[in-house]
Amino acid sequence: MDEHAAGLALERAAGLEELAPLTGRDDRRISGDDALWSWHQRQLIEAAGKLSTPVKPPLFWHDGVKALALAAALVLCLARPEAAGRALSFDLSPLVGDADLVVEVWAEPPAYTGLPLIRLDRLQPDVKLPAGSRVTARVDGPRGAPILKGPSGAARLSRLEGGSWQGSITISKSGSLTLDRLGTRAHWQVEALIDQKPVLTLTQPVRIDPRGRLDIAFQASDDYGLSDAFVRIRPVRVPEGLRGHEVFETPIALETGADADGARRVFVDVADHPLTGLDVTVEVGVRDGADQASLSQPQKLILPQRNWTNPLAAALQEIRLLILREARPFRRPLPRFATLFAPQDTGPVAIDVASLGPIRLDLTEPSIGAPPGIAEARAKLTAVSQTMAQMGLSDLGQLSLHYAVQLLSLARTVEDAHGVAPILWQMAVQIEASSQTPAQEKIAAARDALKQALEQGASPEEIQQLTQELREAVGERLQELAEQGASGQGGGSDPSGPSITAGDLEDQLKQLEESGSGGQRQDALTQLDQLDQLLENLQPGSPSAGSQADGSGQGSGLDRLMQEQRALSDETGDLANSPPSSNTDRNREDLANRQDGLADLLEGEPASGEAEGQNRQQAAQAMREAARALREGRPEEAQEAQTRALQALRQAAASAPQSQAGTGQDEDPIGRPLPQRDDGKATKVPDGVEKRRARDVRDELRRRQAEPDRSPQERDYIDRLLQDR
Repeated sequence: MDEHAAGLALERAAGLEELAPLTGRDDRRISGDDALWSWHQRQLIEAAGKLSTPVKPPLFWHDGVKALALAAALVLCLARPEAAGRALSFDLSPLVGDADLVVEVWAEPPAYTGLPLIRLDRLQPDVKLPAGSRVTARVDGPRGAPILKGPSGAARLSRLEGGSWQGSITISKSGSLTLDRLGTRAHWQVEALIDQKPVLTLTQPVRIDPRGRLDIAFQASDDYGLSDAFVRIRPVRVPEGLRGHEVFETPIALETGADADGARRVFVDVADHPLTGLDVTVEVGVRDGADQASLSQPQKLILPQRNWTNPLAAALQEIRLLILREARPFRRPLPRFATLFAPQDTGPVAIDVASLGPIRLDLTEPSIGAPPGIAEARAKLTAVSQTMAQMGLSDLGQLSLHYAVQLLSLARTVEDAHGVAPILWQMAVQIEASSQTPAQEKIAAARDALKQALEQGASPEEIQQLTQELREAVGERLQELAEQGASGQGGGSDPSGPSITAGDLEDQLKQLEESGSGGQRQDALTQLDQLDQLLENLQPGSPSAGSQADGSGQGSGLDRLMQEQRALSDETGDLANSPPSSNTDRNREDLANRQDGLADLLEGEPASGEAEGQNRQQAAQAMREAARALREGRPEEAQEAQTRALQALRQAAASAPQSQAGTGQDEDPIGRPLPQRDDGKATKVPDGVEKRRARDVRDELRRRQAEPDRSPQERDYIDRLLQDR
């Protein structure tokens, strides 16, 4: 609208179209009549004065409707400001060449939740997603890249081959999720669901079952399910080699079905655990997919250990534990020739290289820089390998043992050394199993089949059939003992002593069969373990003490000295691991006096040769060093000296004549008795009542030992009773 048109509109509104005070300013005087022109000018001035009065236009009915519509729009804008912003915004996408947008958005929850893909609907702006979900947007139609914005970040979508755009972000917290392309195209309000820790409750304290396994009953649950369960075991008194690496986790199988309330009962075999036989604390733990763990309260007990009947298997297990209980790193010493090129304080020294000959570095040097535990294990394993022929080891066993020695010799890291432990364990188990008779193998197979049937809830007919097979295997075992000189009615070295009768075994089998057929599976499993304890005592016993070299039941002089030295070494180890007390000094002095007395006894016996005399002198010197270290309060150094004394005694026994070298024929290089042919005359079958009484006492001791509120002194006493049983 120009100025002239605006003036006409204003004159029209004031009713001054005829006078035209605004548009008539361009009027011109006609020559002649001045009075008429003056009157016209006065009329224009008066009309212009009327224009200063405000004009009040009239209101019509449609003006009221417009006012109501405007008021409603203002109320909606105040209630939904975001919607108002979108309503008032201009869609510029067509101007830049965008087609109609096709938007698809979905969320992928973390894998551990087990949830399927979640599609996001633009008509449902509120959505709940597990924390860690990955939201992906796919858009068709735009020429430029849309942006996906979330509470934890934003991502510009990337172009795909087909012309679509796709991008993803991760949702870690609650907030707004939008898809922008020249304005907001989709919007959601996301609530991130934080994963909760698992809930764990022990329904009973951790126990040790008759087979030496950990009996664990617990109840656990998680919002998205458990990923794994474990037993965390750590020693009460940490061995020197495990400091900083004393925590061990043994997995618990979760494949077995749980009750409706999540209750489980599992048995964990810890026979091959590195801490077997030690005082430990046990914690049961569960973990979810987000690696969140919950632990039970720690409980103290003695980790059960396997009872090895074969001395070679026991020796390999002892060496294996030395390896596994050593976690200190290998040292990296300089090569021996490196000092030849070291700078001298007095200036350069001329070296005749030609006179030195070729310089060689033997990378196969055994145990280079090895920590003490690995070095000791290698020395003992090498000593065992040198006496394999005396042990009657098969060719395959000798090859496996040589392979283990070489692996341990070439180890340059703790991880390499620990790789030898599984080989030793497999050898020990196979050697132990090879010493079983055919009847014992048949008993083991029948027992395992019956146990599996009881655990799986087999029918009464199947339980009866498997029990009959076990009964027949037990009968064959009793026949074997009878052929060896023993009898199911008693016998052994003391015919008048108590015995287990065939009727006792039959009564146990009948109780087992009745419990299994009647559906009392847990009672049947307990009775099966009790039957195992009875059958274990049908094993042929060790040769009697009277079969030793001197025929007196005490062994030769060197045998007796080695036995006493081993006992002193064990007591010194207990002293080193026990906390200080008021009796510590007195105990050290007592051990030192006994060690000096043993050295005096060794020096007082005559030697049969030069080699034996030198070994005796070395042993006596080591004994004196041990006694001095004990008096000075250094039991660890004393134990090292005692080990050297014991090794010197063994060398003295090996160099002595056959009449005094009883240990050289009856013990392996680490002091364990060698296997000997058993004619069955030494078999001692205890009485059923006596055995049941002993088993009850042992079970009661184990129960008391597992109670955490007992004093350390009482627990140590019970531990010694269990070890001496």
